[in-house]
Amino acid sequence: MKQLTKNVFLLLIVLFISSCNSKKEKRNPDFLKPLKIEIPKELENNKDAVEFIESSEKAINEFSDNIEELALNGKDVLFKDVDDMGTMDKIKLGKMAVQFVSNSAQMEGVLENAQKYVEDAKTKGLDDEQIKSLEIIEKTVENRIAEINKKYQNYFK
Repeated sequence: MKQLTKNVFLLLIVLFISSCNSKKEKRNPDFLKPLKIEIPKELENNKDAVEFIESSEKAINEFSDNIEELALNGKDVLFKDVDDMGTMDKIKLGKMAVQFVSNSAQMEGVLENAQKYVEDAKTKGLDDEQIKSLEIIEKTVENRIAEINKKYQNYFK
């Protein structure tokens, strides 16, 4: 119990110190380039479709960076058995988990907007513009997942 209390205390200190860091971290230049989704001309005047595509683009880029950050910084601890980890490894794993959850939580608003967009489309019926914007996002997500898989296919071997 004493060891658990010590680990939790150290984790809280690390989180406090990292949250007090006021400077914004620069994006890692080794990450995949941020996606830019081109909005088709036929959707340019559809405010909802444009908003949906732009917010999805931002969410895809943040999630992609989040996954790459986890892959790069967690390679040494992600595949260790928890019983074999030392205190510093456990702190690092805990910090990574908190950062991943925190960064992923930013996507919640975007996902809510996407859900609202789809629900509105269902109640009103999908028009061609809505179908096109959904297809663009779906294809973009599939492409980014394929890029990440390709980039890291041999990374953990």
